[in-house]
Amino acid sequence: MGAPRQGFRGESDGRPAASRAFLRRLRLWTGLVLFLYATMHLLNQAFGIRSVEAMDMASLVLFDPWQSAPGRVLLYGSMSIHAALGLRALYRRRHLRLPPVDAVQLILGLAIPAVLFAHAGSIAYLKSVYDARVGFDKIIYALWVANPQIGLPRQLLLILAVWIHGCLGVRAWLRTKQWYARHVPVLMSLATLVPVLAILGFVNAGLDMRELASLGIDYLSPGAYEAPGSAAANATAQANAIADRITLGYLALLGGILVLRLARDWHSSRFSSVKITYPGPRTVSVPVGFSVLEASRWCGIPHASVCGGRGRCSTCRVEIVAGGEALPAAAGDEERLLRRIGAPPSIRLACQIRPKHDLAVVPLVHSATAAQAKGGAFPQVASARRETEVAALFVDLRQSTRLADDRLPYDTFFIVERYIKAVSTAVRESGGHVTNIAGDGVMSVFGADGPTHDAARDAFRAALRLWEGIDALNEDLQQELNEPLRVGIGLHVGVAVVGTEWTGGLEGMPFLGDTGNVAARLEAQTKRLEATMVASREAILMAAGPEQVFDFAPVLLAGKQEPIEVACFRESEELRLLLGAPVAG
Repeated sequence: MGAPRQGFRGESDGRPAASRAFLRRLRLWTGLVLFLYATMHLLNQAFGIRSVEAMDMASLVLFDPWQSAPGRVLLYGSMSIHAALGLRALYRRRHLRLPPVDAVQLILGLAIPAVLFAHAGSIAYLKSVYDARVGFDKIIYALWVANPQIGLPRQLLLILAVWIHGCLGVRAWLRTKQWYARHVPVLMSLATLVPVLAILGFVNAGLDMRELASLGIDYLSPGAYEAPGSAAANATAQANAIADRITLGYLALLGGILVLRLARDWHSSRFSSVKITYPGPRTVSVPVGFSVLEASRWCGIPHASVCGGRGRCSTCRVEIVAGGEALPAAAGDEERLLRRIGAPPSIRLACQIRPKHDLAVVPLVHSATAAQAKGGAFPQVASARRETEVAALFVDLRQSTRLADDRLPYDTFFIVERYIKAVSTAVRESGGHVTNIAGDGVMSVFGADGPTHDAARDAFRAALRLWEGIDALNEDLQQELNEPLRVGIGLHVGVAVVGTEWTGGLEGMPFLGDTGNVAARLEAQTKRLEATMVASREAILMAAGPEQVFDFAPVLLAGKQEPIEVACFRESEELRLLLGAPVAG
């Protein structure tokens, strides 16, 4: 039961939401600039596999552009803005109970400046104040020969921290893109290869430098070695002292922000709080300013959020069942996303609403983590719902009205019951669930309670089994039938909301979404296309992979604006070939 429609989309200038969206984009783009710089810098280090001289030559292309006036403005501007926005986000974040991936990203992001200032700060100071030449030979000598006890661990930590933090940020940005899942293996390979090559280059260059230093100072390149007490050594010492003071200042700023957080949270919990009611019912009290998603995490309530609460997906969406009239209207990214998915007014994004008054909500997408709530497990009704990719298989009996001709009702029922049993058995033996039986139409779903990568293949196995089951049934009932039973089958894959039980006494597995509708409409095309089975291109490629060749044709389904590519199956042997099963006969 939804909340009344009025009051959920009232007038609002949308400026706070627009401001948050702008800051999120600014943080994203400055982060991408820094990630590009880190990638080029690590690739530059990888040339150390050849030699320090190769690193210097590669720096003309990979590093020197960042040392130009526009490059410095872009780099240091992005660094300052990104760090400032990160500290601002740390202060504004209402709690630090985060998913493990988000927690790692946060910790690494806060640690990077503390490690970076000691390395980059001193180099920048030497270049800007003393106009000193700081090449890779000087840096490698300082880290591997002059001060390896501190320099080496710090540099390796900096490489790993920067790269892992950047990769997690890019992953959070890309994972909602439709193409991302297909390219994960390539992206993971690149994400592993770049730092490995950089570390190998850094280690090889360092070992070469140690070998040269062991031969004597004369074997080192000019500027790599600084004699104690020389002007260059004094300048380096002063630069290191300045970098140390900057690092201490950053740590003091970070500590001050954490103290301010504690003071704010104490004041909010003592003088201002709001109650949020979840299914069960379960009511939690959190300070004003918490988003609903933050409240769920704070209290250990399972709540899905693929994008981590950044407003880039709809998995955290909730239905507002009470108190929605006091919420500001959706605006900015939330409004566009809700409009895109066709959400009714009572549906909002939990990461974007920060209630100032009591609220009652129902999370609509199941959280895969199934976190335990304080004081007991979260109720089964709420945790039963989840959004996942499934395969939908719809089977319908052709010309079923003829079965009633010249037959008693129970005779007709006997034949239809045998048909439904054959279909249901094939579905269950293939790992699927029958979700709905309407007359002689049977809807089933695959992938609802396990890994989704086998869902389509299991659905095709079920189609082959039921096809063979109908053939066997025709042989058993040939004395009862005037003509063989014929079926139409439609198969499609997509996202749907599934669960383990309905509320209110209904039986069967909940299965909601457009995937089942498409499967039913594909079955309706079997008559026009003179085929027993019609399957979508997405389902076939998921089951068989792109290496197999199929003849796809566009079909415009009722209620759809764009055609969908399908393939027809007129013989069961075609299904066997797709599945790699032995061909009968």
